[in-house]
Amino acid sequence: MIDTERPQRLGTALARLRAGQWDAAVAHCHGLLLRDPTDTQARLLDAFARAGRGDISEAAETLVAIARDHPGQAHPCSDFAAFCSDGPVAALYRACLSLTPADTRLRRLFAGFLLDRGEAAEAEQVLRGALDSAAGQHAMGMALTEQGKFHEAIGHFRRAAALDPVPSPAWANLGMVLKIEGRHREALAAYDEAVARSPNDAAIRVNRMVALLHAGHWSEAWRDGDWRLRLPGYTGLPADRLLPNPDAAAGRTVLLTHEEGFGDTLQFLRYAPLLAARGARVLVRMPQPLMRIAARVPGIAAVLDEAAALPDYDYHCPMVSLPCVFATTPDTIPPGDYLLEAGEPNAMPYVGLVWAGQARPWLPGFTALDARRSADAAVFAPLAAVAGVRFVSLQMGEAAAHPPAGLALANPMASVRDFADTAAIVAGLDLVVSVDTSVVHLAGSMGKPVFLLDRYDNCWRWLSGRSDSPWYPDLTIFRQDAPGDWGPPVRRVVAALNRFVAMRAHPSPARRFPNAA
Repeated sequence: MIDTERPQRLGTALARLRAGQWDAAVAHCHGLLLRDPTDTQARLLDAFARAGRGDISEAAETLVAIARDHPGQAHPCSDFAAFCSDGPVAALYRACLSLTPADTRLRRLFAGFLLDRGEAAEAEQVLRGALDSAAGQHAMGMALTEQGKFHEAIGHFRRAAALDPVPSPAWANLGMVLKIEGRHREALAAYDEAVARSPNDAAIRVNRMVALLHAGHWSEAWRDGDWRLRLPGYTGLPADRLLPNPDAAAGRTVLLTHEEGFGDTLQFLRYAPLLAARGARVLVRMPQPLMRIAARVPGIAAVLDEAAALPDYDYHCPMVSLPCVFATTPDTIPPGDYLLEAGEPNAMPYVGLVWAGQARPWLPGFTALDARRSADAAVFAPLAAVAGVRFVSLQMGEAAAHPPAGLALANPMASVRDFADTAAIVAGLDLVVSVDTSVVHLAGSMGKPVFLLDRYDNCWRWLSGRSDSPWYPDLTIFRQDAPGDWGPPVRRVVAALNRFVAMRAHPSPARRFPNAA
């Protein structure tokens, strides 16, 4: 006999689950299970409701039994995340795994959940028992990569590609970690394999472009520049009005637009005067913190708030696309000191410090990247040993509340509203020491010497194997020798600061500031 009330009862139980009404959901499921103890959907909802109210062990037993009865489907534990917060979900995964430790499908699902929460170390441990497939090997590669264990990740991505050579993700991620390790020829070969398997995947094309840029093959990289336009949410402006080349700007109004990073916009504003020199009327559209500083750039006709209505324009171009539009190579980078200000050095050197970047948690994967590029304030403590220097904080955000211990640090940032205010502080400094964040570009564009503390998996703009930069002639790079280890580069910064102080005391016309050697 058909139970005509079952769909309604299931619907009611589901509604109670979604509302977090666990006991009511259990009650509705209980009625269904009295009618049919084998009703899989009722058993599943009942297990979720029990887990929600804290009966984790009881729920796990049911879910493991359902998973055993349906080996070809995803483990039902994964569906609980739709009804509950991360904590109970993780507890349910662990309980199910304790009952069936050999279930590799469950291990991969749990590891994926942990990676999404940024818990890569536990994901690595979970995956130790799930390396019997391409999916497991690939997941392990991702868990290691998120922890900065790039060299270890290479082997797992290779094994994933060997076990199942057709899909492209393993090849693309293999290319990524080989690029980080400076093995550029192998990295590009892996990316070529990924492109061959997924020729229309915009993300793979863009990542290969970044690998080419990192290796210094810029002319080749720009051939894939248009693939950025196909990424989700890239730009809402019409593709047929993108600026095709600098010469097309003559006699036209060109709108330059900000994307995600303040540093990107500060770095590429240098192209605005070049467009104006070709006869363009240049407009820039950006968030408020950048507006006053951008107004100082020569050749810009108007600076517009990105929250305002779009102006009339003939062409538009995202800031990050300008190097591609100009077919820039390392030898043709336009001058970056477009905010250069003449000034007298202080009697005692003033040095600005930045130890953390902008987290941007709304960007997928950026939280882990920011953790790698930022330093704990304690990392900067050895700078206290440098005599004859006055240190000034340029740090914004939550990290500003936790300055380096033992370091006498002036902090004028409480009154800072935007980058123009920060620039006013930088103007009174003699040097800036910073992790890879927007202040590097601000100080560089002002012609200030910069000591950049750079992460191991550095950005393409700083190239590979260099301690100098064609973007900013007075910038010196102090890069990590090993992922996550700031000790050696900070020690080199301390030595360079001591040389800087000595040079200031006994100036030589041959050198403006000491390098990283």
